Amino acid sequence: MTAGAYAQQFALEAPARVGMRATFDVGWTAPQAKGGLIEIRPEGENARRVAYAYMLKNPQAIGAPEAPGDYVIVLTFEGEDRVSQPLRVDPATATLGAPGSVDAGAAVTVTWEGPDNRNDFVTFAQPGAAPIRGAGYAYTGNSKDGTVTIKAPQDAGAYDIVYVSGKTVLARHPVQVGGISATLGASAEVAAGARLEVGFDGPDNSGDRITFAVRDGGPISPASYAYTGNATADTVTLRAFEEPGSYDVVYLSGGRVIGRIPVEIVPPRMEIAAPEAVEAGLVFEAGWRGTGNQGDRILMVAPGQTEGGVYSYIDPLVEAVRLTAPEAEGAYELVYVTRGGRALARRAIEVTPAPVAPGEIEVLAVPGLGFGPRDAVEVILDASGSMLQRQNGERRIEIAKRTLSELVSDTIPAGTGFALRVFGNREADACRTDLELALGPHDPASARAVIGGITAINLAKTPIARSISLSAQDLAGVEGSRVLIVITDGEETCEGNPGQAIAALRAQGTDVRVNIVGYAIDDENLARTFESWAAAGGGGYFDAADAGELGAALRRAAAAPFEIRDAAGTLMGVGLAGDAPVTVAAGSYAVRIGGRDLAVVVEPGTRTSVTP
Repeated sequence: MTAGAYAQQFALEAPARVGMRATFDVGWTAPQAKGGLIEIRPEGENARRVAYAYMLKNPQAIGAPEAPGDYVIVLTFEGEDRVSQPLRVDPATATLGAPGSVDAGAAVTVTWEGPDNRNDFVTFAQPGAAPIRGAGYAYTGNSKDGTVTIKAPQDAGAYDIVYVSGKTVLARHPVQVGGISATLGASAEVAAGARLEVGFDGPDNSGDRITFAVRDGGPISPASYAYTGNATADTVTLRAFEEPGSYDVVYLSGGRVIGRIPVEIVPPRMEIAAPEAVEAGLVFEAGWRGTGNQGDRILMVAPGQTEGGVYSYIDPLVEAVRLTAPEAEGAYELVYVTRGGRALARRAIEVTPAPVAPGEIEVLAVPGLGFGPRDAVEVILDASGSMLQRQNGERRIEIAKRTLSELVSDTIPAGTGFALRVFGNREADACRTDLELALGPHDPASARAVIGGITAINLAKTPIARSISLSAQDLAGVEGSRVLIVITDGEETCEGNPGQAIAALRAQGTDVRVNIVGYAIDDENLARTFESWAAAGGGGYFDAADAGELGAALRRAAAAPFEIRDAAGTLMGVGLAGDAPVTVAAGSYAVRIGGRDLAVVVEPGTRTSVTP
């Protein structure tokens, strides 16, 4: 084929001038729609291409070289150059606007104008030098308003903020980064395992946190910590080590200590108050005196043991727990055990035979029981990325949605106050939590429709603490009791502390009960943590391994609680309507449920059923 024939069959249409690294379109004509390349080469014979694109579209996008100068656009087909066109690549310019001085580690807002080529970014550099590897940066392509935010270096000194396209710095703005410091305030002594309130005054940069450190040394890991960004009134709460000793509390910004205060962790004092003997199989009360902390337990075990047996988590607001004595008679011990497993106090206790055979009280479940017109239920549903995992071929989120739909249809009565909060269903890689159904009289059909529209988002995080904290405003104005049901398959991943959130919720003085439903939890320590949180929230933890157990767990979480009191008003037992019977000594009792007292007489060796 002649050169003239080629010229008729192949053609290019492209701009004569473009900016450096700009993406532009090249129109082309060829006998075939595929198989060719569009290349950009420097002028001159035997020049090697510096950019190319396959002819997949018409026009085809291609990126200009970074170095300004004269080039040639060439269409190649079947290994031969078919047609070419000159191209001039012009230099690009940019401008920056930013403060002249900032604090170390601070977030800096920078205004910019520039070519906004692919992967252009703004970052920090040494004065007149190349960008600093590992410095804070932001892509201009992610900017919607001509501004970006970058994090200042941790070291004080003179820097440039630079606009970078490829490897070329297009603009510089000088900035002075100043040093930062923080001051801390805390008690000089704290009991081992106890909560320590720490006041702070610091830069509060993103990621700043307060934690424990070696005396005059570096941070200790693992250790209790709190992010300053989550603080209220410039105060955070830490949990002291269970090992007494001399430590520092430190303020970390960018991983560096910018403030510290010494704290002595001292051995805690604890004692257990309980009867010398209890009757086999009956509920009794054990009191504790000392520094009690969330997650601590009182166990009833064989002498010398610290695990096994029966146990009850303490409520830091109530200096007593209820335990059920074993059926086997003999010598036992009550042991106060911290969350970390340290035994702080022991007390001998004897289990004796009951002089008269005990009886049982069974409280039957009644639909809608425990929910009055002044009461409210809020469900917090986990729709984070982990809920996309499959169980028996079905995603966890679909199982949870179906089971929750059954709960709002069959268990929670219409007209009861109801709210639904969901996290993980709106945004990936975010700690977002949304009130999907605001508090109002429960409409089962409307609730099912909202639940049906929920989707779990891959990589979405798990803000359990923030969701619990926001429930206070979700349920504001409720005059009666508030039941909070948290459904989750994983741990907190948003730097929050659900235990503290629950404690703060209850400290508001409202009638609130926090129940936690753990779905497919295979970590025993996590399940134990959930159990302690629920106990601190005046509720219960309900474990669900699969779809069937999830339904039962949700029904139990929504079941009405009851108390059993004797003629003197002493609390003799507690339970949930529809659960297993409670063993009590023969006698007369009042079952308090749903705001009413029901008189019950228990005969020796018999079960008495109560229908509220």
